[in-house]
Amino acid sequence: MHVFYAQGGGLGHLTRTDKLIKSLNIPLELVVIISPSHFTGYFKNYQFIKLAWSDTPSTWTKQITEVIKKLEITSFYIDTFPFGLKGELCAVYKGFPNVNYTYVARVLKWETYLKAMTQITTVNFSETLILEKLYNTHLEWITNHSTHTTNLTLKSSSITPITFLETPYVMVVHSGGQADVLHIIARANTDYKSDQNMKIVVFTQVDIQLKQKNVIIYKDRFPVSQYYKHATKIYTAAGFNSIQELKKYINKHVIIPFEKLYDDQFFRVSNSL
Repeated sequence: MHVFYAQGGGLGHLTRTDKLIKSLNIPLELVVIISPSHFTGYFKNYQFIKLAWSDTPSTWTKQITEVIKKLEITSFYIDTFPFGLKGELCAVYKGFPNVNYTYVARVLKWETYLKAMTQITTVNFSETLILEKLYNTHLEWITNHSTHTTNLTLKSSSITPITFLETPYVMVVHSGGQADVLHIIARANTDYKSDQNMKIVVFTQVDIQLKQKNVIIYKDRFPVSQYYKHATKIYTAAGFNSIQELKKYINKHVIIPFEKLYDDQFFRVSNSL
């Protein structure tokens, strides 16, 4: 069995993990995903072990440990946070040194992350899969703690484009939080204030209510990539998945980076365009 540890409450960690599994051609029935994400319902083909946000890191460690003991693990993949979100993987590495650990690396504010860790342990990954340009300090640490490193571009999902509206429309795509979604909508409204007939279609996973006739809000539609082709403009934040999915639509993609705790969206934009 292959375990994927996708720590994070948003949709992005699971979307990236799903694409990674398919890019590596791993049979879905041989996959277990451990995650606290609220969006597991979008990925019904996988077996999930759900973590609770309210639990302590030691409880997360215990749950991970139980999975490794119960299943015949051939590989353990760690998304983004090499020690876990709160250091919960340190005891796992010590307790199961013979497991093949693979680190899946995307942009991470490395020094900020390290300062937040209450514990750090020595770990050597069998391989690190590098998905995008990283901080030099992060990359140096990876090189020193990985037997192999591989630069990997995730496969794009095969999606049939759907004609969503008969009239031209602008897309706003962001799973959350609410303030960020509203900020992106405001930017789209500003850009199209002279064209009141342009529909702004918002795809999100948070509750948004606006009394604007030109704004249409859809919650819980997934995947939204099926609507990209026919949109006039597409407004998103600068998350990993949005940047990757919209590369072929760069001429109509409006990227709005946000300040995040660990994800440096401004760094990603400056190194992706």
